[in-house]
Amino acid sequence: MTTFFHPEQAHTTLFQSPAWHQAWHHSWRPILEQDPQLNAISVAGAYQTWASLKGIIPVCSLVPFGCQGPRLGSMRSEYWHQVAAIDSRPPSIEGWLQRALPYIKHQLLLPDVIFDSASHEAIRRFAAAHKLTLLERNESCAYAVDCQSHSFTTYLAQLGSSSRLKLFNRRKRLAQVGHVRVVNRWPDITGFIEQINGFHQSRWGRPCFTAPNRIFIEQLLTQLVADGHRVDLSTLIVDEQVVSVLLDLTVNKRTYNLQGGFLESRFNGISLGTLHFGYQIEKAFLDPDVLAYDFMAGDGKNSNYKEKLATLKTQLVDLALVKSRWLAACYRLNAQKNRLLD
Repeated sequence: MTTFFHPEQAHTTLFQSPAWHQAWHHSWRPILEQDPQLNAISVAGAYQTWASLKGIIPVCSLVPFGCQGPRLGSMRSEYWHQVAAIDSRPPSIEGWLQRALPYIKHQLLLPDVIFDSASHEAIRRFAAAHKLTLLERNESCAYAVDCQSHSFTTYLAQLGSSSRLKLFNRRKRLAQVGHVRVVNRWPDITGFIEQINGFHQSRWGRPCFTAPNRIFIEQLLTQLVADGHRVDLSTLIVDEQVVSVLLDLTVNKRTYNLQGGFLESRFNGISLGTLHFGYQIEKAFLDPDVLAYDFMAGDGKNSNYKEKLATLKTQLVDLALVKSRWLAACYRLNAQKNRLLD
C-alpha cells in the first residue's frame, strides 16, 4: 500500500508542505547558525551535524532540512521524499541527491522513507551508482484509516469487538456521565498547547511541546491556515471539563493526527483517548474531501492502538548513505556483534 501513503506528488504531504518548512526554518535556523557543531547548507537543502559515535568517534551527518537529526531534536518528519520546492514543480529525488553529494562528509541520513517505494528504489540506485554504502535502520510502521473506500458504519463492523467498544460504543456511557461536546478550539493555539502539555506531563512525566518545537508548532498551525489548509484543535469536553485533546491537520485531502492527550482513568470503563479518535475518524469519513485519517508511526504507551484501529499500514525505514569507509566498517562490526548477541 505504498502508493496510498506516498502520492505521486510527494510534495503534497504535510511534511513536504511549504508551511512545514517555513515553520522549521523559523524555529530551527537560528540554532543552526549558533551551534558550531551544526552547519546549514542552503544549496543542498540540508544541514551538517557533528555527533560522537559511541561517545568516542566524531561523525559528520548530512540531514535534509525539515527533519530531525543528531544534535537537532526537531519534530519527526515522516514519508520523506525530497526537499520542498518554492514553485509547483519539485525537483526529482535524484536531482536533490546529486546536489547533496558534495556535502556528504561521512554519511547522509534520510529518516522515515517508505520501504520499497519509488523513493526508496531511487535512493538504492543512487547509492550503488556512487559507491555509497546503504544501510537500512530503525524500521517502524505507519498506520491510517482509508475513509473513501467504504462508510464509517462498515469500518466499525470490521473492527474487533473490543476496539469497536472503545472507539464508538462507549459514547452512550459517556453521555450518561454528563453533557458531551467535541469542539475545535481554534484559534486558541496557546491554550490548546498548554492543555496537551499538561496531559503529557501527567502521563509521560514531561511536556509535549517545549522550545524550539513549541515555536515550530505555533508557526506551523498559523501558516497552514494561511495557506488554506485546516487545523482542528479538537477538544472533548464533558460537563465543561476538558478530558481529551487531539491535534488534527488536514493537508491536501489527508488528515494527520499529529499529537494528542487525555485524562487517564477519569471515567470507569471509558478510554477517553480512543473514544475521541472515534469522533475524529467519523468526521473524516463524513468529509468528502478527506481520503484518509493518518495516525502515522509510533506505538501507544500500553498497546499498539494504531494497528488495531487502522485499515492500512506501511513500513518506514531510516536510511544512511555512508561515504566514509571507516564508518561503514564500524557499522558492519556493530551489526555482526548484534547478530551474535541475538
